[in-house]
Amino acid sequence: MLINLDQQLFSFLLEHRTNLGTLIFSVFSFGGNWPVVMFLMVAVIIFLFFRKKFIFIGPLIFSVVGSGLVTALAKLSFVRPRPALSVFGEQGFSFPSGHATVAVALYAYLAFLYWGRRKKLIYIITIFIILAIGFSRLYLGAHYLSDVLAGYAVGLLFFVVAVVGTKKLVKR
Repeated sequence: MLINLDQQLFSFLLEHRTNLGTLIFSVFSFGGNWPVVMFLMVAVIIFLFFRKKFIFIGPLIFSVVGSGLVTALAKLSFVRPRPALSVFGEQGFSFPSGHATVAVALYAYLAFLYWGRRKKLIYIITIFIILAIGFSRLYLGAHYLSDVLAGYAVGLLFFVVAVVGTKKLVKR
């Protein structure tokens, strides 16, 4: 059933793909590229280091790098080909989506780190970014829906473990 939905959604989005949509969703997809993710992670680590918030660094690395490694191993295990007619003609395997994985693992953890007054707004923006990155991968034809959902699941697992670990470290 999910494979059927994968194909139907892929076909629908392919039929409705536009140049403007491709431009917009390429920008969102960029937010899940590993160079961008690593740059943001290193920038946040430096920020946390200078703020003497060392306790958050390990869980952040665990969330992002750990989920990325599991996703890479899963891609090699499942060996699912990417959809045909991808905008970028990406290489490698499709399942699960690495962009969707790191979208949750990184951006959700960054939202968790935010300790300002507008926490609800930050959570809404974070959810939007995560959903936009996942949808961008579908729109651009780089992944199927099941790839993105699996990526979200992997990222969420690592995010939750990182948050639980952080809270245990803070209580010490």
